[in-house]
Amino acid sequence: MENPRESARRGENDLEDGAALLEAVPDREALLGVAARTVRRITGCDAVGIRLRQGNDFPYFAADGFAAGFVAAESSLCPSPGRLADAAARPVLECMCGAVIEGRVDPRQPWFTAFGSFVAGSTSRLLAQAGSLPPGTRNRCNSAGYETVVLIPLRAADTTHGLLQVNDRRPDLLDAGAVARLERMATGLAILLSRQEMAAALADSEARHRAMFFSNIAIKLLIDPATGRIVDANPAACRFYGYSLEDIQRLSIWDINAAGEEATRREMALTSDDERRFFRFRHRLASGEVREVEVYTGPVEYLGRKLLFSIIHDVTERVRAEEARDRVEQMLRHDLRSPLAGIAGLAGHLAESELTDKQREIAEVIRDTAAGLGDMVSRNLDLCRIEQGRYELRPQPVALAALLRRQASLAAPLARRRQVELAFGPGFREDDDGPLAAGEEGLLTTAFFNLVTNALEAAPPGTAVTLSLGVEADAAVAGVHNHGVIPIDIRGRFAAKYATSGKPGGTGLGAYIARTIARLHGGELHWETDEAAGTHIRVRLPLYREPSGSSAA
Repeated sequence: MENPRESARRGENDLEDGAALLEAVPDREALLGVAARTVRRITGCDAVGIRLRQGNDFPYFAADGFAAGFVAAESSLCPSPGRLADAAARPVLECMCGAVIEGRVDPRQPWFTAFGSFVAGSTSRLLAQAGSLPPGTRNRCNSAGYETVVLIPLRAADTTHGLLQVNDRRPDLLDAGAVARLERMATGLAILLSRQEMAAALADSEARHRAMFFSNIAIKLLIDPATGRIVDANPAACRFYGYSLEDIQRLSIWDINAAGEEATRREMALTSDDERRFFRFRHRLASGEVREVEVYTGPVEYLGRKLLFSIIHDVTERVRAEEARDRVEQMLRHDLRSPLAGIAGLAGHLAESELTDKQREIAEVIRDTAAGLGDMVSRNLDLCRIEQGRYELRPQPVALAALLRRQASLAAPLARRRQVELAFGPGFREDDDGPLAAGEEGLLTTAFFNLVTNALEAAPPGTAVTLSLGVEADAAVAGVHNHGVIPIDIRGRFAAKYATSGKPGGTGLGAYIARTIARLHGGELHWETDEAAGTHIRVRLPLYREPSGSSAA
């Protein structure tokens, strides 16, 4: 009859062949079962188990040759409540299996290898050296009659996936060479497990991507930033551009972008450098029609490739409406100036002629109204030049307190109609004109006229609109507060052009004009709004500096 030790050695020579066979097993559960049976058959040992991570624990995922009661009692390595925990409050795994998994081994001890495995040729002899084993060791293997016990970490790179356990009731069944070969096989098994985990994560990522990419009605493209090629397009994109999926995947993004290849590459480079995420383009459809689009784009990693993920919004109708409105505005600005000047001039001559007092009063009202409208048209023309970058600012000292008092006086009739009080808050004193801002009084008058009017129209009846002034970090700050709130649908773009919501006759230009003027002066307009505090508008403007260089406040 063949000696058990010789039989074991003969079987161990086949371990490398067994490891190679595992390469052909794609499923993890099947892989672990094949691995356990292969090790048991080749080593001739009584039992083989494989533990894998599950949360904080490492239960048996495969067990071949162990009694069901042993597996049930030994499977969990997590301690009972109140036992040891590490600095991150994770349980310190029990038993020698837990020590090997967590790397709590000392290679200087004869029962540990340099690889980090535990090897006991005789658990009875080892237990005779009580006191030298890690705390929490259960000794259940010895109680079950196992003498040879080998525990090998399933480790790939810096990750421990679990543990390979080999038990036999005969002592000293596996020598150092056999253990070393088992350690190599455990490394191979850990690498296979790593690959399977990576493949599963990749498949899950791809499934989530495709669900997100294809189930949404938004127009979406995946673009290779190096070549510009359209890698993928969802059905909404195919419908919008008028191409089949196969046809659109043959195109580059500059085949669609009317700006051409050079300009498109330049913009794509900004996205890759994280400088921009939003673009306005003109995209050409399969029919040849050109549509105005807004593109939100950013880098993503998909199937190991770095791509650009773009969401496209068709804004053609909105852009056309804005352009038409701009043309009408520009026409009115230019065409109204001459008639208004004529009306103001004729009314002025009429007021100086022989009229009754009542007639003269009417003529003066006509003159002043026409002159005011003419000034408004001129300021709108100035705004047009500001938008086009053609306005040359000529800053002078502007007393903000006096300017805001005048606006309050002009707005008093509207405040009475709205049953809203106009109040002066911090920064206003009878003998002080407040901080001097560096700017053009006419433009600043327009800005604050719009802000005060908007605040009065937004304030609930019975409340107050409060004006305030201050100086912060070399800037004059004028505040306008009311107890209304900015509607949610325009809250993020309150100062954008044509941003209006629910206001009868609203143009959506008041806050836009005020911010445009503030920015022209080197300042800014900020807003905060909520149900409890109402709406605070703050306009920061540079302080006027005397020729000596000091600021005036």
